Amino acid sequence: MKKNKNELQFEQKSLEDLEGSKWPDLKEYPTNLIKRCHDYRKIPINRLTPEQLRTLIGQNIGLKHLIPVTIELLSKDILTEGDLYPGDLLERTTKIEDRFWTENLVLKEQLSKLIDLNSEKIRNKNLQLKSL
Repeated sequence: MKKNKNELQFEQKSLEDLEGSKWPDLKEYPTNLIKRCHDYRKIPINRLTPEQLRTLIGQNIGLKHLIPVTIELLSKDILTEGDLYPGDLLERTTKIEDRFWTENLVLKEQLSKLIDLNSEKIRNKNLQLKSL
């Protein structure tokens, strides 16, 4: 599916740009995870790796911007892998807070359809998906 100019410009922006919010830089970060999330927010969303997406989504950061990109990535390969195992991005995505899915029904429907279309692949990998 070809993207229009606005979609391309949107995806070339970082979460910091899209949210209009820059987290303050720290000399030291309490954990490596916090440091990574801080750094990932500066990367244009179209350049985030599956692992970076999985990490941010797992921390409920930038979901309204990252879930559409993630669904597009999963539509190409439902078992897209971060650093853990095939399908870890899908599994993490289904486990985000229910409130997000309630407020974003179109995205929920898109992901549900992808899961249905790929149910055999998912079953073969024994992924632990949360029901949407």
